[in-house]
Amino acid sequence: MRDQAATLRLLSALRAYGAPSSKRNYMNAERFSERDFKAYTLAVTGGKGGVGKSNVAVNLSLALASLGRRVSLLDADLALANADVLCGLNLRNHLGHVLSGERALEEVVVEIAPNVRLIPGGSGLDELADLSRAQVIRLIAELRAMEAQSDYMVVDTPAGIASNVIGILRASHEVLIVTTPEPTAVVDAYATLKMLHKHAPEKSASIIVNDTIGVGDAERVFRQLRAAAEQFLKCQVEFLGGVPHDPELVEAVCAQTPVIDYAPEAPSSRAFRLIAKRLDQRRATRLMSGVPGFWHLFSEERS
Repeated sequence: MRDQAATLRLLSALRAYGAPSSKRNYMNAERFSERDFKAYTLAVTGGKGGVGKSNVAVNLSLALASLGRRVSLLDADLALANADVLCGLNLRNHLGHVLSGERALEEVVVEIAPNVRLIPGGSGLDELADLSRAQVIRLIAELRAMEAQSDYMVVDTPAGIASNVIGILRASHEVLIVTTPEPTAVVDAYATLKMLHKHAPEKSASIIVNDTIGVGDAERVFRQLRAAAEQFLKCQVEFLGGVPHDPELVEAVCAQTPVIDYAPEAPSSRAFRLIAKRLDQRRATRLMSGVPGFWHLFSEERS
């Protein structure tokens, strides 16, 4: 509970402090106007843990990079971050060190593949209880600078539907809800949709059904969620695709290597590339109307 509270304090502070001070010289975000923000932000979330959310975030980041896009992957879980583990990394520095002032953001960012940079979260960062204004201003400034250099920012959110997660979803350009065919996962995915619709009814949400076994499982789960959303929430959701149960994906996790690198032609790898292509086509259409940057929206966010 204390770890979750630390995450909540961080995100609440980011909302409260707003835009970075123009007095900072180091990676000063004030020099970036809204038209400079290029990153299209995808929040990868799930109502419960264990649905493969982080695996989806990592592999989608790599699949988007294979399309020639520059991707920043932010592990936003300050309690149980594991994107680095899935990539076989043993990192000494993480986002907690940036907040404490021990490191600049550029010192903790790791390039995990060509055009893919990981901003690692932490594990059990209870020391984040008291964040100073200077710490938060520095973090926002550096993240805004990084956002300006990316085509996508993929945010691996903490599990659940607490207010800290909702804040990230509201600021993102698009929300990707990961579920599995397991009934409890489907119920929790609907709960996420319900909370998102309550706090941000205009927000676009898409469904990814992970770990499917039977033919048509992904479409069946999506139809259930779409029907519930239309009947009870009066909102629309979109289907991005399914990722089949894949022994090579299980092997890749054990080998601490993203499956898209471990077995590029595995069924799960092909599924991730197909979803990435759909997202990239959607991004091209939506960016024509102009979208503000994630950290601009996040610092204005009032939940």
